[in-house]
Amino acid sequence: MINQSGLRQFPDALVGAIYGGLAQEVPWSDALELLRVALDSNVACLRVSLKGSRPREYLFAAGPKANQDAISEWEMRSAAEVLPVVLQPGQPRVVNWAEIACPSYISEMLERYGVGYSAMILIGADDGIEYILQLSRDGSEQNYNDDELALLRLVGEHFCRALKLRRELIGARVTSQFQSDTLDRLGIAAILVGPSRQFKVLNKTAEEMLAACEGLHIAGGVLQAVDELDDRHFQSALKEVLGSESAERSRAMLIRREGEGRDLNLLVTARRSVSLISDRVETCALVFLRRSSVASDADVEVLRQLFSFTRAEAKLALGLAKGMRLEDVESELNIRHNTARAHLRSMFSKAEVTRQAELIHLLANCLAPLGRALEKSPASSRLLN
Repeated sequence: MINQSGLRQFPDALVGAIYGGLAQEVPWSDALELLRVALDSNVACLRVSLKGSRPREYLFAAGPKANQDAISEWEMRSAAEVLPVVLQPGQPRVVNWAEIACPSYISEMLERYGVGYSAMILIGADDGIEYILQLSRDGSEQNYNDDELALLRLVGEHFCRALKLRRELIGARVTSQFQSDTLDRLGIAAILVGPSRQFKVLNKTAEEMLAACEGLHIAGGVLQAVDELDDRHFQSALKEVLGSESAERSRAMLIRREGEGRDLNLLVTARRSVSLISDRVETCALVFLRRSSVASDADVEVLRQLFSFTRAEAKLALGLAKGMRLEDVESELNIRHNTARAHLRSMFSKAEVTRQAELIHLLANCLAPLGRALEKSPASSRLLN
């Protein structure tokens, strides 16, 4: 049991673990274990309860029996159960389960996991979601005392703040990932350049293009255009944009690709942002570099759905979207010229255009690339809504 001296001293390590848990793959595992030990409990858990017509629970737990199978069982069983007490935000309550009439399967689980007493505190409620911090100990032990509930209240305040921070961090991460994925599907490389020319690669396409020296590369730790003449224009554009006090400044240019097809479109545009180093507003530059063709074989099904093309028509459309000549597409698809022309007439009607140039323009600007699957990123941390 914790005494008054422990109540004053122990929270330092515990509070550090709570905020340190923001970056953990399994959030707050260390903090929950410290809390469990401090309050001499069998288990400490954070319950995320979704209310409404389809209730559901997510548990984060620590303790000798808090393995994944146990957590999954409790998540499945307890979601629809009504708590035996009404919880008010920030006010801990104690439950003696021996005095509560529970369904038989809940009683069996309580006995199996050694849950006799539980101390609970509602640390947050938002949009039909409740966040409850709960500790439990065996019925043969003493019930939770006032000192222990005081510690639970103190810890609950920090968990509440940490939950808000984690939701904001996850929201920013998810938004950033969606934006990055969208640029990848469109074949656009994005690179952020700071006032001192330090840079950060923002998406996978940028990584690939830099590694392949596709228009831009890194030389001596500096972002440069591969072609010497292009680089002079590029560095001049960076200097102008970074020296601007307005977020409206932009510079565009073509990056030459000798013997490698069409030139690349490059845009340098100013962004005013708070520095992660100085915490002051400064001008950065966003560099966008677009590949000449982003059409992929994965777009065929999407093209069919967007324009009601047949599969053969969608394959022909894809070849044109890649910048191929009609005769080259015919050869690749092994179809006759008359067949290709018949496909084109049908495609013109479905896409509501009258010329091949209009069709190619429409294909180049449609949403097909956004429906393309990307490689799956490593499994992210479990999200709290």
